Amino acid sequence: MAAFGKPSGSDAVRQGGWREAGRTLFRRPVGVLQSTRWLVLWLAVLTLLFSVPAVFPVVQDNPIALLLAAGATLFLWGSWIVSYLRQGVPFALEVLDAVAITAFALATPSTAEIIPLILASAWLRTLYGTPWRTVARGVLYTAALAAVTALWPLISHPTFAPAPVRQAGLIAIVLLTITVSAQLRTALQAYDWANERDLELTRTGAKLLGMTDPDLIRALAWTTANRLVSTTPGLRVLKVQRDGDLMRFGARTGDFAALPATVPLSVLELAGLGTTDARIVDTAPLDAAVGSPLAWECISLTEQAEQAWLLVGAPKRIPAGMVLSTRSLVNQVNLALRNSDTHHQLKAQAQYDALTGLDNRLSFNTKLAAILNRNETTDSVQVLFLDLDDFKDVNDHLGHRAGDATLVEVAERLRHYTRPLDVCARLGGDEFAIVLQGTTTDEATLIAQRMVQALSAPVVVEGRAVRVGASVGVAMATVGIDLDDLVHQADVAMYAAKANGKGQVQVFQLGLLQCGSAPVSFERQLSHAAEAGELEVHYQPIVSLTDLVCTGAEALVRWNHPERGLLLPGEFLELAESSGSILGLGAFVLKNACAEAANWPDARPGIPTTVHVNISARELESVNFVDSVLGCLTDSGLPANSLVLELTETVALQSAAAADRLQALATHGIQIAMDDFGTGYSSLSMLRSLPITVVKLDSSFVGGALTNSVDRSVLEAIVQMSEKLGIETIAEGVERLDEQQLLAQIGADSAQGYLYSAAVPAAVLRAWLMESDLAGVR
Repeated sequence: MAAFGKPSGSDAVRQGGWREAGRTLFRRPVGVLQSTRWLVLWLAVLTLLFSVPAVFPVVQDNPIALLLAAGATLFLWGSWIVSYLRQGVPFALEVLDAVAITAFALATPSTAEIIPLILASAWLRTLYGTPWRTVARGVLYTAALAAVTALWPLISHPTFAPAPVRQAGLIAIVLLTITVSAQLRTALQAYDWANERDLELTRTGAKLLGMTDPDLIRALAWTTANRLVSTTPGLRVLKVQRDGDLMRFGARTGDFAALPATVPLSVLELAGLGTTDARIVDTAPLDAAVGSPLAWECISLTEQAEQAWLLVGAPKRIPAGMVLSTRSLVNQVNLALRNSDTHHQLKAQAQYDALTGLDNRLSFNTKLAAILNRNETTDSVQVLFLDLDDFKDVNDHLGHRAGDATLVEVAERLRHYTRPLDVCARLGGDEFAIVLQGTTTDEATLIAQRMVQALSAPVVVEGRAVRVGASVGVAMATVGIDLDDLVHQADVAMYAAKANGKGQVQVFQLGLLQCGSAPVSFERQLSHAAEAGELEVHYQPIVSLTDLVCTGAEALVRWNHPERGLLLPGEFLELAESSGSILGLGAFVLKNACAEAANWPDARPGIPTTVHVNISARELESVNFVDSVLGCLTDSGLPANSLVLELTETVALQSAAAADRLQALATHGIQIAMDDFGTGYSSLSMLRSLPITVVKLDSSFVGGALTNSVDRSVLEAIVQMSEKLGIETIAEGVERLDEQQLLAQIGADSAQGYLYSAAVPAAVLRAWLMESDLAGVR
């Protein structure tokens, strides 16, 4: 069989006439079997040519010998060439070949002269046909040699009559040659088919690399399957899919007599529950569908929604190479389908919000930009910026699972008020944005009011009614407006609506940019402070009271406000908590503190130094908090035991997940510190329920211990208890030398305060660490 897409010799004759046939005859073809046939053809032609001179000595005594030899030679040459060009040998032509060989043998002076010819002819002819044709060919050649033996005395000189024993030996050699040639033909044909299958699989694999449509992938797979089947006569391939206790037939290739819609599942024996591996145990229904008994093989299809298999059948036996090629094709298709799923998942992740299914910020910006570019008159494009009211209370009181369920319901209600041509997106947190096309500002305002009304209805989460509201800002696109400016206008209008009272709708006006509410503006600025590079992390040293060596530093955030200057945490942390900005702010501090602390050992070789980072209740409630902390350690290279996470009793009480998440962090070696210890109602119970390794003595006790005996007694009790529990104590707010001396006397481990240093930028702390004493910071 010719390679896929390559014309055979007979095709060449039909397509290009005898000129093209001549080129085919003198050009070595592609494929091992075809190349071997071409070489043996010329071997036979030349063998016959070199056998002709043996006839000349007989011609003078027997003129008929010339006629026999010439006729046989021309016929054999023509027969061989035509058969090669047609890629087949009709049985009648095989009979005539045997007659021609007999005639040529009778024209020679000795049967020894035709041995090379008959062997070459046997080699050539056996490279075509079927096993039954091979048997018939052996019979014909035996008959030809027997005829030569019988007819020789009638035509040639009796003196040279062939000996029966010699003729019997020649017959045996010819039959052996035919057998070996048949085996060679089978092997070469299998080799060519394997090469063709490999080539087709390679082409298919290359095409699959660029495909992401599952339907196109499956269509290409069946096209390739058809081509693979064409290399193996009688092969059938059939897809079946489980449907309860039945198997439903699907796509197929090959000849089928009467294919029913289904067959019993009992045709297969499954390897076990939850697996698609199976073997065929009852071939009768399949044989009935084909119309003849076949050998069957089962190949599982893993990348299917339901259990499915490919059934491969062939007469007598399925070539092992064909099974391997089919499995390779299945694997290629499975991989392509898996890549297709991954592609569509990544595309969805890049375009849609994972929680609500709405467009995400990137998709929103892309679609809005396209809408603005497409509309020459943009007065019909309105942007609604929506922010939920009191959503923080849902997270704080019911947890983030309830918060997520609320956001999903909010998204569903917003979809109800948008059309397919509009854009509805979740920008992040509890912020949503909608683009309305073909609407006026009045119509957009009315739609926004309906949204606010719809969102004011309670949301039932885990059997409890949850109420949230929404504030909406509306901005109209004007000719030539920039996308960022349009979104900013809607954002400003939304904050103005929120400042005017919850559940309000505000249309953007130019005056809002100059006369915006100070709290609203401040909140908006805080939410973008990290992105704007306005946040800084300062560090306050922690000093060992034993030898006055710095053993750590607490990371404290500062906001370098563009208008108000450097702001301390007390001026914006409460707002960050209420607005939700604390999550981004906390992540910023943690990342920078870990990266900075990883460099401290270089400044003080051999002296262990820890970094303390404060965490909030909202951070602890985040399901990603543990992974985020561990990721910061991995990225920075900071050892886990060099990080101390500080939380107050209030934070621990507000977070239902605190104990589990802190325990998970502690198992990785991260230290947990209780800040402002002794000021709450449950400080002692916290030591038992949480993996606390450090307590920080509140500055109110430290400041009063020199003059108030109660404060001193509390300090002493906490220090002694902590020592017995193996917990380190750090005193906060140390400002005087006599406070340091008292703390050292009662056994506190470390101290922190203005006596040693205020919180300073990272570069100043690094320089401070390299100094040999504390004189420069007292």
